[in-house]
Amino acid sequence: MPIMTRRSKKLLYAGLAGAGIAALILAGGFLWIQKSSSVQHNEEVGRYLEKINELESFQTALEEVSSTAWVPLRNVPAGELLNPGDLEKVMLPQELSPDNLPNSVEELAGKGAKIELRKGTPITMSMLFDQELTPADLRNREMKSIWIPSNLQVKDTIDIRIQFPTGQDYIVLSKKRVDRLAAPAFWTTLSEQEILLLSSAMVDAYLNKASLYALTYVEPELQQRPVANYPPKQEVHKLIKNNPNIVFTAERQLESTLRAALEQDLSRFNELGSGTASTQYAEGKQDFNTWSAANPENETFTSSEPDGNEPSLSEHEKADIIFSAP
Repeated sequence: MPIMTRRSKKLLYAGLAGAGIAALILAGGFLWIQKSSSVQHNEEVGRYLEKINELESFQTALEEVSSTAWVPLRNVPAGELLNPGDLEKVMLPQELSPDNLPNSVEELAGKGAKIELRKGTPITMSMLFDQELTPADLRNREMKSIWIPSNLQVKDTIDIRIQFPTGQDYIVLSKKRVDRLAAPAFWTTLSEQEILLLSSAMVDAYLNKASLYALTYVEPELQQRPVANYPPKQEVHKLIKNNPNIVFTAERQLESTLRAALEQDLSRFNELGSGTASTQYAEGKQDFNTWSAANPENETFTSSEPDGNEPSLSEHEKADIIFSAP
Protein backbone atom coordinates (compact mmCIF):
# COMPACT_ATOMS: atom_id res chain seq x y z
CA MET A 1 0.00 0.00 0.00
CA PRO A 2 1.52 3.30 -1.06
CA ILE A 3 2.42 5.72 1.60
CA MET A 4 0.10 8.81 1.65
CA THR A 5 1.99 11.85 0.57
CA ARG A 6 2.04 15.11 2.41
CA ARG A 7 0.02 16.75 -0.34
CA SER A 8 -2.68 14.12 -0.07
CA LYS A 9 -2.89 14.60 3.69
CA LYS A 10 -3.34 18.32 3.25
CA LEU A 11 -6.16 17.77 0.76
CA LEU A 12 -7.81 15.28 3.11
CA TYR A 13 -7.58 17.65 6.04
CA ALA A 14 -8.92 20.50 3.92
CA GLY A 15 -11.91 18.36 2.78
CA LEU A 16 -12.71 17.34 6.33
CA ALA A 17 -12.47 20.92 7.49
CA GLY A 18 -14.74 22.05 4.66
CA ALA A 19 -17.28 19.34 5.47
CA GLY A 20 -17.23 20.32 9.13
CA ILE A 21 -17.70 23.97 8.28
CA ALA A 22 -20.60 23.10 5.91
CA ALA A 23 -22.20 20.95 8.60
CA LEU A 24 -21.92 23.78 11.08
CA ILE A 25 -23.45 26.18 8.57
CA LEU A 26 -26.32 23.77 7.82
CA ALA A 27 -26.91 23.13 11.50
CA GLY A 28 -26.91 26.83 12.21
CA GLY A 29 -29.28 27.48 9.34
CA PHE A 30 -31.60 24.71 10.50
CA LEU A 31 -31.61 26.10 14.02
CA TRP A 32 -32.24 29.61 12.70
CA ILE A 33 -35.11 28.43 10.48
CA GLN A 34 -36.62 26.40 13.34
CA LYS A 35 -36.33 29.33 15.69
CA SER A 36 -37.88 31.67 13.12
CA SER A 37 -40.74 29.20 12.50
CA SER A 38 -41.32 28.86 16.22
CA VAL A 39 -41.42 32.62 16.63
CA GLN A 40 -43.75 32.97 13.65
CA HIS A 41 -45.96 30.16 14.99
CA ASN A 42 -46.14 31.79 18.39
CA GLU A 43 -47.00 35.11 16.78
CA GLU A 44 -49.79 33.49 14.71
CA VAL A 45 -51.13 31.66 17.78
CA GLY A 46 -51.13 34.94 19.64
CA ARG A 47 -53.02 36.66 16.84
CA TYR A 48 -55.59 33.82 16.71
CA LEU A 49 -56.04 33.96 20.47
CA GLU A 50 -56.59 37.70 20.24
CA LYS A 51 -59.23 37.17 17.53
CA ILE A 52 -60.90 34.47 19.60
CA ASN A 53 -61.00 36.77 22.60
CA GLU A 54 -62.40 39.55 20.43
CA LEU A 55 -65.09 37.22 19.04
CA GLU A 56 -65.97 35.98 22.51
CA SER A 57 -66.22 39.54 23.75
CA PHE A 58 -68.34 40.43 20.73
CA GLN A 59 -70.54 37.36 21.31
CA THR A 60 -70.98 38.32 24.95
CA ALA A 61 -71.82 41.87 24.00
CA LEU A 62 -74.18 40.62 21.28
CA GLU A 63 -75.98 38.33 23.71
CA GLU A 64 -76.44 41.22 26.08
CA VAL A 65 -78.29 43.21 23.40
CA SER A 66 -79.86 40.26 21.53
CA SER A 67 -82.40 37.51 22.13
CA THR A 68 -82.22 33.87 21.13
CA ALA A 69 -84.95 32.65 18.80
CA TRP A 70 -85.71 29.56 16.73
CA VAL A 71 -86.92 29.61 13.16
CA PRO A 72 -88.26 26.73 11.02
CA LEU A 73 -86.11 25.51 8.15
CA ARG A 74 -89.27 24.73 6.13
CA ASN A 75 -92.89 25.83 6.04
CA VAL A 76 -94.81 24.14 8.88
CA PRO A 77 -98.56 23.85 8.16
CA ALA A 78 -101.10 24.66 10.85
CA GLY A 79 -101.84 21.77 13.18
CA GLU A 80 -98.52 19.97 12.62
CA LEU A 81 -96.27 19.13 15.56
CA LEU A 82 -92.83 20.71 15.62
CA ASN A 83 -89.71 18.63 14.95
CA PRO A 84 -86.52 19.95 16.64
CA GLY A 85 -84.56 18.84 13.57
CA ASP A 86 -86.51 21.38 11.48
CA LEU A 87 -85.54 24.33 13.70
CA GLU A 88 -82.52 26.64 13.61
CA LYS A 89 -81.20 28.93 16.34
CA VAL A 90 -80.83 32.64 15.44
CA MET A 91 -80.09 35.88 17.27
CA LEU A 92 -82.47 38.82 17.12
CA PRO A 93 -81.94 42.44 18.25
CA GLN A 94 -83.36 42.70 21.74
CA GLU A 95 -85.31 45.87 21.02
CA LEU A 96 -87.08 44.12 18.11
CA SER A 97 -87.64 40.76 19.82
CA PRO A 98 -91.08 39.74 21.15
CA ASP A 99 -91.40 38.95 24.83
CA ASN A 100 -92.79 35.42 24.40
CA LEU A 101 -89.84 33.76 22.67
CA PRO A 102 -89.00 30.25 23.97
CA ASN A 103 -86.00 30.10 26.31
CA SER A 104 -84.74 26.81 24.85
CA VAL A 105 -85.54 24.39 22.06
CA GLU A 106 -86.75 21.92 24.71
CA GLU A 107 -89.73 24.22 25.36
CA LEU A 108 -90.88 23.57 21.78
CA ALA A 109 -91.01 19.80 22.24
CA GLY A 110 -94.54 18.43 21.99
CA LYS A 111 -95.92 21.72 20.64
CA GLY A 112 -98.03 22.13 17.51
CA ALA A 113 -98.46 25.10 15.17
CA LYS A 114 -101.68 27.10 15.60
CA ILE A 115 -101.04 28.87 12.31
CA GLU A 116 -98.78 28.20 9.35
CA LEU A 117 -95.15 28.88 10.30
CA ARG A 118 -93.24 30.24 7.34
CA LYS A 119 -89.60 29.33 6.79
CA GLY A 120 -87.25 31.72 8.64
CA THR A 121 -90.00 33.26 10.81
CA PRO A 122 -89.10 33.47 14.54
CA ILE A 123 -91.41 31.22 16.58
CA THR A 124 -93.23 32.63 19.59
CA MET A 125 -95.13 30.64 22.22
CA SER A 126 -98.43 32.24 21.19
CA MET A 127 -98.09 30.56 17.78
CA LEU A 128 -98.10 27.11 19.39
CA PHE A 129 -100.49 24.82 21.23
CA ASP A 130 -99.80 21.98 23.63
CA GLN A 131 -100.23 18.47 22.34
CA GLU A 132 -102.85 16.65 24.37
CA LEU A 133 -101.83 13.39 26.00
CA THR A 134 -103.37 10.34 24.36
CA PRO A 135 -106.09 8.96 26.66
CA ALA A 136 -105.96 5.24 27.44
CA ASP A 137 -109.50 4.73 26.08
CA LEU A 138 -108.96 6.50 22.75
CA ARG A 139 -109.96 4.41 19.74
CA ASN A 140 -110.21 4.82 15.96
CA ARG A 141 -113.82 4.98 14.75
CA GLU A 142 -115.18 4.72 11.23
CA MET A 143 -118.21 6.93 10.49
CA LYS A 144 -120.56 6.14 7.64
CA SER A 145 -123.85 7.49 8.97
CA ILE A 146 -122.98 11.20 9.25
CA TRP A 147 -123.87 13.83 6.68
CA ILE A 148 -120.52 15.39 5.72
CA PRO A 149 -119.73 18.59 3.77
CA SER A 150 -118.96 18.04 0.10
CA ASN A 151 -115.58 19.80 0.51
CA LEU A 152 -114.46 17.83 3.57
CA GLN A 153 -110.75 16.98 3.51
CA VAL A 154 -108.33 14.92 5.53
CA LYS A 155 -107.00 16.81 8.62
CA ASP A 156 -110.12 19.01 8.74
CA THR A 157 -111.60 19.60 12.19
CA ILE A 158 -115.34 19.07 12.62
CA ASP A 159 -118.19 19.09 15.08
CA ILE A 160 -120.78 16.31 14.83
CA ARG A 161 -124.25 17.65 15.55
CA ILE A 162 -127.79 16.30 15.73
CA GLN A 163 -130.82 18.19 14.46
CA PHE A 164 -134.36 17.17 15.39
CA PRO A 165 -137.50 17.83 13.33
CA THR A 166 -138.49 20.40 15.97
CA GLY A 167 -135.51 22.54 14.94
CA GLN A 168 -133.52 21.79 18.08
CA ASP A 169 -129.84 21.36 17.30
CA TYR A 170 -127.15 20.01 19.64
CA ILE A 171 -123.42 19.31 19.55
CA VAL A 172 -122.76 15.60 20.01
CA LEU A 173 -118.97 15.53 19.46
CA SER A 174 -116.79 18.63 19.35
CA LYS A 175 -113.54 19.38 17.58
CA LYS A 176 -112.80 15.99 16.04
CA ARG A 177 -110.03 15.60 13.48
CA VAL A 178 -110.64 13.76 10.21
CA ASP A 179 -107.80 11.22 10.03
CA ARG A 180 -108.91 9.43 6.86
CA LEU A 181 -111.60 10.08 4.28
CA ALA A 182 -113.36 7.86 1.75
CA ALA A 183 -116.64 9.70 1.27
CA PRO A 184 -119.21 9.17 2.60
CA ALA A 185 -117.10 7.41 5.25
CA PHE A 186 -114.42 9.04 7.38
CA TRP A 187 -112.29 8.04 10.36
CA THR A 188 -111.64 9.85 13.62
CA THR A 189 -110.71 9.01 17.22
CA LEU A 190 -113.22 8.75 20.05
CA SER A 191 -112.97 8.20 23.77
CA GLU A 192 -115.23 5.70 25.54
CA GLN A 193 -117.56 8.48 26.67
CA GLU A 194 -117.76 9.87 23.14
CA ILE A 195 -118.52 6.41 21.73
CA LEU A 196 -121.45 6.00 24.13
CA LEU A 197 -122.68 9.53 23.38
CA LEU A 198 -122.55 8.90 19.64
CA SER A 199 -124.42 5.59 20.07
CA SER A 200 -127.15 7.39 21.98
CA ALA A 201 -127.38 10.07 19.29
CA MET A 202 -127.67 7.44 16.54
CA VAL A 203 -130.56 5.73 18.33
CA ASP A 204 -132.17 9.10 18.98
CA ALA A 205 -131.84 10.01 15.30
CA TYR A 206 -133.31 6.65 14.27
CA LEU A 207 -136.32 6.89 16.60
CA ASN A 208 -137.05 10.59 16.23
CA LYS A 209 -136.28 11.19 12.53
CA ALA A 210 -133.35 13.43 13.45
CA SER A 211 -130.26 13.92 11.29
CA LEU A 212 -126.59 13.65 12.24
CA TYR A 213 -124.29 15.98 10.32
CA ALA A 214 -120.78 17.44 10.47
CA LEU A 215 -119.59 21.05 10.36
CA THR A 216 -116.00 22.13 9.67
CA TYR A 217 -114.04 24.78 11.57
CA VAL A 218 -112.72 27.96 9.95
CA GLU A 219 -109.56 28.29 12.10
CA PRO A 220 -109.46 25.17 14.29
CA GLU A 221 -106.13 26.05 15.93
CA LEU A 222 -107.45 29.45 17.02
CA GLN A 223 -111.05 28.51 17.84
CA GLN A 224 -111.78 27.05 21.27
CA ARG A 225 -113.37 23.63 21.68
CA PRO A 226 -117.12 24.02 22.34
CA VAL A 227 -118.89 22.02 25.01
CA ALA A 228 -120.91 19.08 23.71
CA ASN A 229 -124.45 19.95 24.80
CA TYR A 230 -126.40 17.00 23.43
CA PRO A 231 -128.55 15.62 26.31
CA PRO A 232 -128.86 11.85 25.91
CA LYS A 233 -132.21 10.57 27.15
CA GLN A 234 -132.39 7.99 29.88
CA GLU A 235 -134.91 6.05 27.81
CA VAL A 236 -132.35 5.78 25.02
CA HIS A 237 -129.73 4.50 27.45
CA LYS A 238 -132.21 1.93 28.76
CA LEU A 239 -133.07 0.90 25.22
CA ILE A 240 -129.37 0.45 24.35
CA LYS A 241 -128.82 -1.51 27.55
CA ASN A 242 -131.79 -3.80 26.94
CA ASN A 243 -131.13 -4.23 23.22
CA PRO A 244 -127.51 -3.46 22.22
CA ASN A 245 -128.32 -4.42 18.62
CA ILE A 246 -130.44 -1.30 18.24
CA VAL A 247 -127.25 0.77 17.84
CA PHE A 248 -126.22 -1.39 14.89
CA THR A 249 -129.75 -1.18 13.45
CA ALA A 250 -129.86 2.60 13.81
CA GLU A 251 -126.45 3.05 12.20
CA ARG A 252 -127.36 0.80 9.26
CA GLN A 253 -130.63 2.71 8.80
CA LEU A 254 -128.82 6.06 8.78
CA GLU A 255 -126.26 4.71 6.29
CA SER A 256 -128.97 3.46 3.94
CA THR A 257 -130.70 6.84 4.18
CA LEU A 258 -127.50 8.64 3.21
CA ARG A 259 -126.92 6.24 0.30
CA ALA A 260 -130.47 6.61 -0.98
CA ALA A 261 -130.18 10.39 -0.85
CA LEU A 262 -126.82 10.25 -2.65
CA GLU A 263 -128.18 8.05 -5.42
CA GLN A 264 -131.18 10.33 -5.84
CA ASP A 265 -128.93 13.39 -6.11
CA LEU A 266 -126.71 11.63 -8.64
CA SER A 267 -129.75 10.63 -10.66
CA ARG A 268 -131.00 14.21 -10.72
CA PHE A 269 -127.57 15.49 -11.65
CA ASN A 270 -127.39 13.08 -14.60
CA GLU A 271 -130.71 14.43 -15.84
CA LEU A 272 -129.37 17.99 -16.10
CA GLY A 273 -129.02 17.55 -19.83
CA SER A 274 -132.80 17.63 -20.20
CA GLY A 275 -134.55 20.97 -20.42
CA THR A 276 -136.98 20.22 -17.60
CA ALA A 277 -134.30 19.43 -15.03
CA SER A 278 -132.20 22.41 -16.09
CA THR A 279 -135.20 24.71 -15.76
CA GLN A 280 -135.96 23.36 -12.30
CA TYR A 281 -132.42 24.02 -11.12
CA ALA A 282 -132.34 27.44 -12.75
CA GLU A 283 -135.63 28.53 -11.18
CA GLY A 284 -134.70 27.17 -7.77
CA LYS A 285 -137.55 24.65 -7.76
CA GLN A 286 -135.33 21.64 -7.11
CA ASP A 287 -136.34 19.82 -3.95
CA PHE A 288 -133.30 19.78 -1.66
CA ASN A 289 -135.03 17.88 1.10
CA THR A 290 -133.36 14.62 0.08
CA TRP A 291 -133.81 13.12 3.52
CA SER A 292 -137.59 13.15 3.36
CA ALA A 293 -137.64 12.32 -0.35
CA ALA A 294 -135.48 9.25 0.19
CA ASN A 295 -137.48 8.11 3.22
CA PRO A 296 -141.23 8.45 2.68
CA GLU A 297 -141.77 6.19 5.65
CA ASN A 298 -140.19 8.85 7.87
CA GLU A 299 -142.93 11.42 7.23
CA THR A 300 -144.20 13.16 10.34
CA PHE A 301 -147.57 12.48 11.83
CA THR A 302 -150.60 13.38 9.71
CA SER A 303 -152.97 16.01 10.96
CA SER A 304 -156.39 15.21 12.34
CA GLU A 305 -159.18 14.32 9.92
CA PRO A 306 -161.69 17.04 9.06
CA ASP A 307 -164.42 15.16 10.92
CA GLY A 308 -162.39 15.36 14.13
CA ASN A 309 -161.60 11.64 14.31
CA GLU A 310 -158.13 11.00 15.71
CA PRO A 311 -155.88 9.10 13.24
CA SER A 312 -154.48 5.75 14.28
CA LEU A 313 -150.77 5.61 15.14
CA SER A 314 -148.31 2.90 14.19
CA GLU A 315 -146.02 1.27 16.73
CA HIS A 316 -143.11 3.25 15.33
CA GLU A 317 -145.01 6.53 15.78
CA LYS A 318 -145.95 5.59 19.33
CA ALA A 319 -142.25 5.02 20.09
CA ASP A 320 -141.52 8.48 18.67
CA ILE A 321 -143.96 10.04 21.10
CA ILE A 322 -142.44 8.16 24.05
CA PHE A 323 -138.84 9.14 23.25
CA SER A 324 -139.75 12.71 22.35
CA ALA A 325 -141.30 13.29 25.76
CA PRO A 326 -139.28 15.60 28.05
